[in-house]
Amino acid sequence: MIDLILRNAIFQDGSDHIDVAIDEGVLIDCGSELDYPARQELDLKGRLLIPGFIDPHVHLDIALMNPWFQPGRQEEFHLLSDLNEAIEHRRTAFTKPDIERRAGAALELASRHGVTHLRAQCHLDTEIGLKHIEALQRVKESYAGRVTVQIVTFPQQGFWRNPGTLDLYREAFRIGADVMGCASNLDYDDSGHVDFKRHIDTAFDLAMELDVDLDIHADLGIPQSVDLEDLEIVHIARKTIEMGYQGRVTAGHVCALGSALPEVAQQVIQLILEAGISVISQPDLYRLGREDTHNVRRGLTRVKEMLAAGVNVTYASNNVRDALRPMGNFDPLEEALILSYGAHMDTINEFNKLIKMSTHNGAKALGLQNYGLEPGCNADLVVLDAPSPSAAIVGQVEKNYVFKAGRLMASSWVKSEIFNGTQLQEVQKL
Repeated sequence: MIDLILRNAIFQDGSDHIDVAIDEGVLIDCGSELDYPARQELDLKGRLLIPGFIDPHVHLDIALMNPWFQPGRQEEFHLLSDLNEAIEHRRTAFTKPDIERRAGAALELASRHGVTHLRAQCHLDTEIGLKHIEALQRVKESYAGRVTVQIVTFPQQGFWRNPGTLDLYREAFRIGADVMGCASNLDYDDSGHVDFKRHIDTAFDLAMELDVDLDIHADLGIPQSVDLEDLEIVHIARKTIEMGYQGRVTAGHVCALGSALPEVAQQVIQLILEAGISVISQPDLYRLGREDTHNVRRGLTRVKEMLAAGVNVTYASNNVRDALRPMGNFDPLEEALILSYGAHMDTINEFNKLIKMSTHNGAKALGLQNYGLEPGCNADLVVLDAPSPSAAIVGQVEKNYVFKAGRLMASSWVKSEIFNGTQLQEVQKL
């Protein structure tokens, strides 16, 4: 007898009346009218079944800094430097219990929205030491049965500003960090100069020394124009090819690519494709372009062009209710809707791509094995209250069931009632 059969599912390719058999945390079979004795059966009644959502770029250690009862800023910001200063000011006061509490609440919220795997950026520098890494390691272990977490060492103060930083990174991997982080825009000297090639090369050296994947914040700005050699992603792609690290590098943001002329952008995209780099778009369009007085830009990378070229593109929550972004819910469907507006993705096929980006493409970026809806895959699944990807995104539907390794993690439903002028006291009696 197997553990569970899900009946009458719809798959993303349009296949319907599909049954899925699950045993010991693994999808063992799928097809029409499966005949397995099962301890439990669940009729999905024509709802969309997808693999678990992937959130591949989240600053988990600083998430949920802002109060639940009134999210939003106290006052408007104008300069990006103000945001980093706000992080620097507040993060030194974080304690391990505080980080664990917020990160745990964040993972529960992500799980409720169908996220089964998450890559967490985590501050690491000589000022705070290993505090954030140690806190997230405890959260990672505590929530392993709900959300699988990869911890990225994020260089909030760069690699070269403070002595001893590189040895601190080596120690972080000895205690459980998973992925090498990189953010050259933060590695400035006393005069404010950034040597992005030196920073990126250092990250590559550490990643290869430790034999770990590399996750890079790349080209976060949006200059009015940019040449090929100005782009960090160009150096990253060339370095990836030179070092034979294809398939082990992800690049987040890549906003400045949108400032390149089309012929330059196409050269860059081909380099990204050749290097096997996964690109993580961040749909938080509110942050950049604040100083523009007309033709206001939003800093989104060239999502559609990269997808058309065959680049593995996904998207992520990035910052959620912290000093950098006071919005967000760790909800991939919400981020998909935002990205559909920003990237001009509104056809049925493009909505299908958006769901694939947050599932299969995200899994590829994280290097996950045994992921999907094929026999032998881990039973990390989400049931959406919709018959198709476009209906799910446009309708912002509930995730009726969320399974991790075949175990039910969350169930959400919405009840709506329409009345024809019924008096309130009559409704209350029902």
